[in-house]
Amino acid sequence: MMKTPGSRGQAQQVYFSFAELAERWRCSRSTVYNRLRSVGAEVLDFSSRGKKGKKVVRVSTVLVIEAKRLRRLG
Repeated sequence: MMKTPGSRGQAQQVYFSFAELAERWRCSRSTVYNRLRSVGAEVLDFSSRGKKGKKVVRVSTVLVIEAKRLRRLG
């Protein structure tokens, strides 16, 4: 979880890791990967090409995806 300083000493989250998204969306990390790939989301990868490494997605991207998938009940 990467954070930047916010107002009044609180930290504001800027990126979500795949593990955090899996917990937030209550699914597996592979499902997170598939959902992000299906919408063409931009993923920031901290590893060399072809290597395993930390991957993160901007909070703004996640909020757009969630808004599109939101369904109204009632």
